[in-house]
Amino acid sequence: MKTSEVVTAVIAALLGGGGLAFIQAVFSGVSSLKQGARAHERESVQDLARARDDADKRAASAEADRDYWRRIAGGYAYQLTRAGVDPTPADPVPPSQR
Repeated sequence: MKTSEVVTAVIAALLGGGGLAFIQAVFSGVSSLKQGARAHERESVQDLARARDDADKRAASAEADRDYWRRIAGGYAYQLTRAGVDPTPADPVPPSQR
């Protein structure tokens, strides 16, 4: 037998004896693994986006509360100064300039 005849006989035996089903199973398994990984990555990205949005909402809420209390403190400081009370310390220095 020639080499080409042997190769042809081997291929025919594999494909005739369930080799085709095996090859299809391998390819379908690989494609399902890829699709599963992609789905998992999409879920992970969506989870990260939700976590980022929640963190942004908490930061915005904290900033709004901070600004509210600063306005209240500024109003009280203005009222006390207007009533003749001297602030303590008279000339505050911000932490960035210390």
